Amino acid sequence: AAMQLVDEINRPNMGLTLDVGHCLMAGENPAQSAAMVGAKGKLFGVQLNDGTTRLAAEDGLMFGSVHPLMALEFVRWLQKTRFAGHIYFDTFPRNEDPVREAEFNIRRFKAMWGRATRLTEHGIDELLKKHDAMGVMELLERIGEI
Repeated sequence: AAMQLVDEINRPNMGLTLDVGHCLMAGENPAQSAAMVGAKGKLFGVQLNDGTTRLAAEDGLMFGSVHPLMALEFVRWLQKTRFAGHIYFDTFPRNEDPVREAEFNIRRFKAMWGRATRLTEHGIDELLKKHDAMGVMELLERIGEI
């Protein structure tokens, strides 16, 4: 629905910011949302966090802390769509030192970026083109992602 609104407004400065936690709350696959919006060049920002995927419950947990493979897939689609927008960390450090948590989120994102690059270098795109789910899982296993 949000992408339809962007299409109807049809202005170069109108785009979307995807919040991973909001995607999870809505029952969406955040990577699929990034792929769809990014393919149109309308992904202007991302808010990175994680959660337990309960509908209508935003947990604001550290990026990739609950769904590490989902986070990796999300980052890979940022790369694939040549994302060059803003990155925010939308987490709620209630018991944690907020600076320490922010530093962790930055390290986590940078590590995910490197891991997503490694997937591309190991040929994941060719496997996906063939819809080779077993090949993808074996690749993840071979390079130590699962």
